[in-house]
Amino acid sequence: MSTLPSERVKKLLPENPHAFIVDDSVPTRRVFRTILQELGFTVNEAVNGKLALEGLKDKITETDVIFSDISMPQMDGFEFCFRLMQEPWYDGTPFILVSTESDAKNVIKGLKLGADDFLPKPFDKEIVAQVLLRILQ
Repeated sequence: MSTLPSERVKKLLPENPHAFIVDDSVPTRRVFRTILQELGFTVNEAVNGKLALEGLKDKITETDVIFSDISMPQMDGFEFCFRLMQEPWYDGTPFILVSTESDAKNVIKGLKLGADDFLPKPFDKEIVAQVLLRILQ
């Protein structure tokens, strides 16, 4: 029997890993937080890209991965990704876009803006772990 992605991820994670979730949906953030905490992450959150930029400025050095929804008010995930990549304090922390709108056009647009990967919704623990494996290896 093969090892589950979530079990392999736990072995690759740094000590006390941190994730930053950006999503305007409370239920989605709750599910995401639970999954990431089960994988061993401490989780910080923001409800849109504008607040995420403000929140990440002081937390970027402790953040190991950023997950951002695409469709959000005030600043969507595409603009957030673009603006984050322009910040002088941004350190190359892996950035993963998350969306129900996972057609090729959105995936390509996100990757061109600097995202490292794309996670389609709905997702579960093993799908999140598989994406983490890709960016950690």
